[in-house]
Amino acid sequence: MRFDNRRQLAVTLVGVSLVALAGCRSGPSGSPSADSGSPSARGDTPPPAPAASATVRSDSVLLRTDKAQYKAGERMTLTFENRSAAGYTFNPCQRLIEREDGGAWKPLPDEGRMCTMEAWLLGAHSTGTGPTELPATIPAGRYRVVVRMAEERPGAPATSAIAAVSDPFTVS
Repeated sequence: MRFDNRRQLAVTLVGVSLVALAGCRSGPSGSPSADSGSPSARGDTPPPAPAASATVRSDSVLLRTDKAQYKAGERMTLTFENRSAAGYTFNPCQRLIEREDGGAWKPLPDEGRMCTMEAWLLGAHSTGTGPTELPATIPAGRYRVVVRMAEERPGAPATSAIAAVSDPFTVS
């Protein structure tokens, strides 16, 4: 996949600006914000946050791992295949690892994990790769990787998000 550095920088700067603006509050620390942009100030009800354990696989983007079996702490390469006419932004560092437990997929805690704020671009009908690693203390079991992606629509609010979900792999 070819990344346009200027475009990546612009997307990253926009993301940093949005986070900085989201952190601005008109009230004292710990109090709810009363700015006119907040849903409560406009009378809107914010949409419910999706449950991590209710991840739904997207058919738009396929996510593959480079191997079917890993060891704790091992690096992995994620391959994203976009089968749609839409472009997406994502960050492979901000992936979620889910463990199979009794037939259900449950998110694995990953405390202390830090990622740089980057927006990787996956163009329409393209393929790209990104690195990540497994936690050093991950127990043996069956897992999958989930990467949330936002549809890239310049100038429009981010309204459409998907979850790219890998096939299961094992950790021994």
